Amino acid sequence: MVNSETTMKPNSTTSNVVASMKNVTFRRGEHIILDNITFHIDEGIFLGLIGPNGGGKTTLLKLMLGLLPLQEGQIEIFQRAPGDLESQRWLIGYVPQRHEVDKNFPASTLDVVLMGAIGKAGLLRRISKESRQRAEQMLERVGLADLRDRPIGRMSGGQQQRAFIARALVSEPRLLVLDEPTSGLDSSGQQQFLHMVRELQRDLRLTVIMVSHDVGQLSHYSDQIACLNRRLHWHDKSELLEDHVIQHVYTCELDAYAGLVRELE
Repeated sequence: MVNSETTMKPNSTTSNVVASMKNVTFRRGEHIILDNITFHIDEGIFLGLIGPNGGGKTTLLKLMLGLLPLQEGQIEIFQRAPGDLESQRWLIGYVPQRHEVDKNFPASTLDVVLMGAIGKAGLLRRISKESRQRAEQMLERVGLADLRDRPIGRMSGGQQQRAFIARALVSEPRLLVLDEPTSGLDSSGQQQFLHMVRELQRDLRLTVIMVSHDVGQLSHYSDQIACLNRRLHWHDKSELLEDHVIQHVYTCELDAYAGLVRELE
């Protein structure tokens, strides 16, 4: 991933770039949310995206997913504009920020996971036997096979997040986008969740973009860390202890980075 002040990586080619933005600016009224964002993400990368509340992280994700209209610049996902993916939207698995699930919601965990197959099968088509088998496999991969029949509303927050990961993966995507999936989990739960995502990324050959406020945990599992506070700066995680990097990104997560330095000293 690169920011607007650097050149593209020399070993990157169009064929292995999963997502890119070029000179993207996004405003709400007179307020600039994203300012001239340029980057690319190569296939197979686990990118951790950090930044303050209001820094533009969710806006960036929604532009990539085609959930917000592009105002300035260019966005490509798998060499296409987000709005041109159409029947190939299943290539992207998306888990939005967690919301409370009604305890009386009448769907089982397996039902919720199967909802992820609709985008690939088509809204009015019957879910195939292969998709059901894939849903069962994903439930097993996220550790919920024994809870397949439990109502989704009766599961803990951590279990629900694992179910939503399984739902996002049932269509066999190549890009997995996670918007603060560990919010509300304790430190142990966050570590277990991140370990699971990293294993899924390796085994399923996924490219992962994950928004999180926990720099310490994220730095152990991601390949690169990017900081977004209206403008974007990225770093290999090996750079996190360098003083100039700390100064460069301090407006994003100063306290978290200071804690990370103390932890790794």
